[in-house]
Amino acid sequence: LGESMDKLIFMKKMNEAWSGHCQQIIMCRSIFLFLDRTYVLQHPGVLSIWDLGLDTFRRHILTHQLVQTRTVEGILMLIEQERHGDMVDRSLLKSLLRMLADLQIYQDAFEKKFLAATEKLYAAEGQKLINDLPVPGYLAHAEKRLREENERLLHYLDQSSKWQLIHTVEKQLLAQHLSSILSKGLDLLLEENRTEDLQLMYNLLGRVKTGQQELCSKMAEYVKKRGKVIVINPEKDKTMVQELLDFKEKLDKILRQCFRNNDKFVTSLKDSFESFINQRQNKPAEMI
Repeated sequence: LGESMDKLIFMKKMNEAWSGHCQQIIMCRSIFLFLDRTYVLQHPGVLSIWDLGLDTFRRHILTHQLVQTRTVEGILMLIEQERHGDMVDRSLLKSLLRMLADLQIYQDAFEKKFLAATEKLYAAEGQKLINDLPVPGYLAHAEKRLREENERLLHYLDQSSKWQLIHTVEKQLLAQHLSSILSKGLDLLLEENRTEDLQLMYNLLGRVKTGQQELCSKMAEYVKKRGKVIVINPEKDKTMVQELLDFKEKLDKILRQCFRNNDKFVTSLKDSFESFINQRQNKPAEMI
């Protein structure tokens, strides 16, 4: 069992045992191929040679609690190391996770612990980075993390984990910090016309329930507040028309380039303009 054996060495030994066992099953099946294709097919209660080999490995090796625990802990250790930037043996991970899937213990033995570790990691990371990073940097980090998890799905994780894994990352890095992302970053990005960052914000918040709805609402607040500054001051009457036209052109460009001319955003922008223009009776409308 290798209780004192290094985790990585143990995992390699386990992988060797699994690979060797599979080769032996294939050899047995090739010898008894006729039996496998005739007798087994005629008797539904009899396992095929391949299935019998898998069942034997599962019952005698992987259901041993210490062996299963050390295998799963080793896999989780390598994934954690990779998430922290280390290079790991992805082919070893792929082989061992495929083993768990073939033995039909992937969900019970691995996935639950994996998702719990994922949630814990990104909950702590989100809490720290939302305070340490400016919003554009935080959004870029969230996008990078989502891309990395999709790569793990591509390289070694079972596809059955996809929805829960991506949902966990979106929840901990985006949904949990939605109000902070918008309150800390949106006004500045709009004011400075940061189109790339605004486009990233729109795309990422679209992955979260009510994300784009909240974005639309906060954008409307910004437009009303910024527009009111332009129209409410009589001293700005000489430049008001040009400032309003420039402001509208800038926002139209943002809607087109960053928010894909989303109908709700277009309607919200129109309503917001009407709202602040009516702040000063008919003066702004008359001048326009």
